[in-house]
Amino acid sequence: MRFGYVVLRFTSPFHVGRWSLLDSFDYIPSDVVYSALYSLSVATGLKMPERVSSAYPVDPVEQAVERKLGVPVPATWKIEAFKGGVSGKYVKRARFMPLACLKEGRVKVVNNDFLCELSSGGEIPLNGWPPGGIGTRVVVQRNRLSRHTLNADPYRVASFMPRVPYVVYFQGGDARLFELLGVLGVGGERTVGLGKFEVMERGEVELPDGGGKAMLMGVGRPVNFRNAVGEWAVRSWRCTNGVLGPLSVLLDGGVVEGDFEFEDVERTDAPCSKRLSPLWVWLS
Repeated sequence: MRFGYVVLRFTSPFHVGRWSLLDSFDYIPSDVVYSALYSLSVATGLKMPERVSSAYPVDPVEQAVERKLGVPVPATWKIEAFKGGVSGKYVKRARFMPLACLKEGRVKVVNNDFLCELSSGGEIPLNGWPPGGIGTRVVVQRNRLSRHTLNADPYRVASFMPRVPYVVYFQGGDARLFELLGVLGVGGERTVGLGKFEVMERGEVELPDGGGKAMLMGVGRPVNFRNAVGEWAVRSWRCTNGVLGPLSVLLDGGVVEGDFEFEDVERTDAPCSKRLSPLWVWLS
């Protein structure tokens, strides 16, 4: 399977809230990326990618493509590490790893360290990859005119400022959409300058064409699966014409087996839908 990718350098913090303006993720989930690209595709006529991943951190020190691009740590790897004796708090901190680990790596446990051992040689610690952290949480102070009192109505927006580039993988479509999205911004509060980025690099990567298990590279709602391992969460989304949810979704790094499919959701009484069919890859 061959996928395209774009490396993004954020020039301003982004806000992707869990519940409100007072919290924010430190990465951008696939459903947010897809919705933003879809709006641009409708407006410009550029071809929309079939599937997209979430935005994951990149190791800025590495030069080799497969060693610098990030992917989520598979849930099955975390279980294996935990059974091997790694403390739960260290397993929880292992959120991302290099693409090379996904293609040729295996789990290795040494003295409570959660490592990825590459068949080509070398070991990569997964506890806190990439080294040095991915960014800092910041609060942006804003002000507006209250429509009720006509007085100043200051408020704050929790956001995240990455210190490393991020990567988004995609299947099909026109990569120029990402450049346009960088000018407009991604996430919430774009009108105040949040979520803007530059496209640093484009390319393609080759991943396995088959396997017994598949890993989600985003937020998905799998159905008809035989088994699913990973972190589930309950999410809701606000549309112009109402609210979708709450729904159970499988998060990044979740692993599914069987003849699975993904279910997109929409309201029957209003034009409001959500794409929950993320990019996924086979685990060899």
